[in-house]
Amino acid sequence: MIHKYATGPRCHASSKAQGFTLLEVLIALSLFAVLSAMAFGGLNQLLSQHQQLQHKQQRFVDLQSAIQVLERDFSQLAPRSIRDAFGDPQAALKGSSSPEFTYALSTKTWFNPHHAQGVLLQRIGYQLQDQKLWRSYHGQLDVAIGTTLVRYPLIDRVTAFKVRFLPAQTPWINFWPPLDSQGKANLKKLPRAIEIELTTADLGTITRILEIPQSGATL
Repeated sequence: MIHKYATGPRCHASSKAQGFTLLEVLIALSLFAVLSAMAFGGLNQLLSQHQQLQHKQQRFVDLQSAIQVLERDFSQLAPRSIRDAFGDPQAALKGSSSPEFTYALSTKTWFNPHHAQGVLLQRIGYQLQDQKLWRSYHGQLDVAIGTTLVRYPLIDRVTAFKVRFLPAQTPWINFWPPLDSQGKANLKKLPRAIEIELTTADLGTITRILEIPQSGATL
């Protein structure tokens, strides 16, 4: 019996089939690599956007906290003039839209840890410096030589901080205290209202108008 083996064509077809299979594998691997790179890039972009969103949310929280502190300080002004470390009298509220944007005020925000009767007051200061709004305070109203001043940044990236004052009989002014016809200032006088304008580089401008209680009391 004679056996015939079709060796040539069959082996060639098998080799060709194996070659196509390897090519397909290489193509699949290449596509997988491209898709993986695209997916990784998309994931990185998604993580970056999430981080940016978290940062912006934190900035909103910081700005809201700063505005609350400003509102609390300026809405609880006390008509109490003070004396500085040299014994010179200073107004209960003083400030102007100078390049330093410095404001000082006597306020009722001092926490009384011993629950003593009466109102405890504190001297608060604000200053815009190096794109930071700095808040400072003394533990007592009348400042003596050697008195410790506590100062810390309330919020950063601040490009402008302005305060306007509304007197009893005139329109808004940019400084306090105003002078009378004789060129003198009432050191205990407070405005009817205060406008606070805070501008940050990333969140824009926030404006608040606060009505100041006119109790007429001298503290």
